[in-house]
Amino acid sequence: MSLYRDGNMNETPHKVDILIVGNGALALFLADELAQRETQKRIAVVGPAGRDGCASRAAGAMLPAFSELSTETLSTDIGKAKFELALEAHKLWDGSLDRLQRQSPGGDPLKVSDDTFVVLNSKGSDLDSQNFDAMIVALKEYQAPWEEVEPKAIAGFNPQPDCRAFRAIRLPDEGGIDVRAVLSALEASLADANIPIIDQYVRKVQCEGDVVSGVELSDGSFVEAEWIVIAAGARSEALVQSASKDIDILPTFPGLGLGMVAKRYEGDAFQSVVRTPNRAFGCGLHVVPNNQGREYIGATNSASPRSNTGVRLLDLHYITKYAMQQLDEGIAYHQVEQFLRGFRPISLDGYPMIGALPMRGLYVMTGTFRDGVHSAPLLAVHVANELEGKPRSYHLEFTPTRKPIVTRTIESSIDECVIHSLANWYEYGENAALFSTKEIEAHYRDKITKMYDEIDVDYALPPEVLWYAFDDPENRIVNYLKQH
Repeated sequence: MSLYRDGNMNETPHKVDILIVGNGALALFLADELAQRETQKRIAVVGPAGRDGCASRAAGAMLPAFSELSTETLSTDIGKAKFELALEAHKLWDGSLDRLQRQSPGGDPLKVSDDTFVVLNSKGSDLDSQNFDAMIVALKEYQAPWEEVEPKAIAGFNPQPDCRAFRAIRLPDEGGIDVRAVLSALEASLADANIPIIDQYVRKVQCEGDVVSGVELSDGSFVEAEWIVIAAGARSEALVQSASKDIDILPTFPGLGLGMVAKRYEGDAFQSVVRTPNRAFGCGLHVVPNNQGREYIGATNSASPRSNTGVRLLDLHYITKYAMQQLDEGIAYHQVEQFLRGFRPISLDGYPMIGALPMRGLYVMTGTFRDGVHSAPLLAVHVANELEGKPRSYHLEFTPTRKPIVTRTIESSIDECVIHSLANWYEYGENAALFSTKEIEAHYRDKITKMYDEIDVDYALPPEVLWYAFDDPENRIVNYLKQH
């Protein structure tokens, strides 16, 4: 039986105190947090049951902190503070999973792995080694548990010989969840709390002067609300602008990610999350064991202004080919049950966008990029506190109307983009024998330097956003930066 309301006005509430727009991890954890507080507020969630393009639904999902570290993570005060928020979020997951497990409609375990192995193999570039070493430095600095292990001892790990791992570390406190089962458990928890989930899109946020009044749904009906929390991922910016074009919100961009769920038929199953370090503009290649003999394999990342309504052959090629090469040759015999496509919300400066907007009653939580699922329990507490007028749970300024956070120079942005491009070149297996590494690096450096010259901005962009800016037919990034 569906937990979603069908949009008929007899079932859709006419008026609520808090309307949460979106039905991914951020939205559902927030609604659940408010429900657990037994607030007297009337709450509703709105979002289509199919969740097309939802980043949470397409996630692995790993529960990473240290395994997501890169050389950039701790290089600035704001980066270090954000990482420490991830550590705080990590502490909340066991309690959340214990409670939600009792709500799980299917009864399958929500937590599917207790640990993570990070492997350093031969298919990337120097970036892999740098990020691998950065993890170890941080693990020591924060006195977190870890151990170096023999890659051949990792259950299920059976790469092709030319993609073998030279080193591996085990992180016993980082694992993985079946995120689709977690979303279902959250929906069941909200149903028990009589919080409706409306199976529709929001067409427009309505306002009266500088105060929000409610939303127009996709069937033309209207829901009145005192507070509207927009947690709709990559669609959030457009929804804010539907209320007013004058709200000076930081731009966000969709980062297309593709993963797949497949059933194993050959070889030993993975018992743990196994992944490479962050590389090639993404979170690396990874596998997360799922329930009933299934495994999640992911994930790509491509920030592009071009609309993608299906699964790209380029991404499909990446997932299937490199999983067979770098993770397990037996994956060739997997039966694919589902391709999962989601658009991660990437802000202009790469940091979250959490906070109230100048229009009274309008709040945004988005821009979490790859960290939306993992940070959801902590951000839910923070936003619930703000909506109730209670003290904030952290004091970082991630307000959506901020000026872009400066974390790099133009020169370091070029260096960063070059090394990610090199990692991408080698992982895709281009014929590097025709060129030396120095020649390939010089090519990318020249191209990326010219990109900055052409877009003519003096703000140093994150590498994923820089490629977007160069291929942006609407010049959103350039126009925004020149206005500011």
